[in-house]
Amino acid sequence: MSTATTLTTTALQLSEAATRKGPEREHLNSLLDLLSRADRDEVRLDAGEAGSVALPGLVVDLLRQACAVLDRGEGVVVSEVARQLTTSEAARVLGVSRPTLIALLDSGEIASHKVGTHRRVALSDVLAYRRRRIEQQRSAYEKLMAEQDELGIYE
Repeated sequence: MSTATTLTTTALQLSEAATRKGPEREHLNSLLDLLSRADRDEVRLDAGEAGSVALPGLVVDLLRQACAVLDRGEGVVVSEVARQLTTSEAARVLGVSRPTLIALLDSGEIASHKVGTHRRVALSDVLAYRRRRIEQQRSAYEKLMAEQDELGIYE
């Protein structure tokens, strides 16, 4: 069984367990409460005699978000993300349609390469594009807010 299949199976089992009353649900509620109150940079995982380790802040954020979704009764699926993505996978990461992604590849906004007749996109290039896009949106929003201030337009 592949790692991705194992991750998906475990996540689906957890999603189902979180909707039923029982120890899993109680532990989930306790974990969500703890993560909601904790400083993300000071969370440690204690494994008894095996030791303890500080969790990276992004792992704490991931756990907090997953617990919140499960607490609402919704499901969570976890899967691996390859370093090289298909065009469909890259489009899903960006939250755009595949034709929109193809247009970005054709225009050179995101680099890609061919494997046989299929295109592949480096995950790092997809994430870099996403960061640029977010920064452009933020900059445009800040300019709009500054212009509203200059014109005296307030909601």
